[in-house]
Amino acid sequence: MVFLYYDNPRMLRKQIECWNSYVGVLSSLPAIILVDDGSPKTRAADIVRESDLKLPIEVYRIKENILWNCSGARNLGCSLAQDWIYVSDIDTLLLSEDAKNFWEKAPLDPQCFYMPRRVYLPDMRPAADGIVNLLFHKEKFLAIGGYDEDYAGFWGKEDTDFLRRMKRVAKKTYCEDVIIRVTPHTMIKDARTRGVIRDNTRNTEQFEKKAAAGFPNPVSPLRFTWERVL
Repeated sequence: MVFLYYDNPRMLRKQIECWNSYVGVLSSLPAIILVDDGSPKTRAADIVRESDLKLPIEVYRIKENILWNCSGARNLGCSLAQDWIYVSDIDTLLLSEDAKNFWEKAPLDPQCFYMPRRVYLPDMRPAADGIVNLLFHKEKFLAIGGYDEDYAGFWGKEDTDFLRRMKRVAKKTYCEDVIIRVTPHTMIKDARTRGVIRDNTRNTEQFEKKAAAGFPNPVSPLRFTWERVL
């Protein structure tokens, strides 16, 4: 399970509570790779150290605070993962019974990638498909060159670009019986990144250029320095 963190201490504590609920429900506990994307205030490792997390975890930190470096952070997490990889935003909860349905109910096909059903808390109203919330095999991640770090520094489109390329090598499988729950900032104040410019003008132009070129595989991943901190 690859999660990104950027000054979300309250939301990370909620995630840890969710992950701990897997104990006794799943036949084998997933390993977590948590990538701190250069948080300037509260480091992810400090929150993990003070917690009672019962799942195996590795915490990495990107040393530079690069604006909207989601593609780079996901590349780091996925490059260190093995076999099946579930990528998610920090504000999205996969509860234990849904995790069991996702990973253990039926055999996973490496020629497919999987997308769960997404709802908003607290009222469970439907949300648009979460194109970040995907389960795929690492072979497919490597086949398409991972996420494109040309989008880093500006907001948006890197997840759409990734999905377009993933569809070239694997079949999308929608999992109606697996629900993921998006936590709004009205419930947990730091559930999503706030106070950072969300202008996708530049990345939309970038996306259109890549679309015209047929979405080529990206090059030069991990354009930053990083370290393992836990």
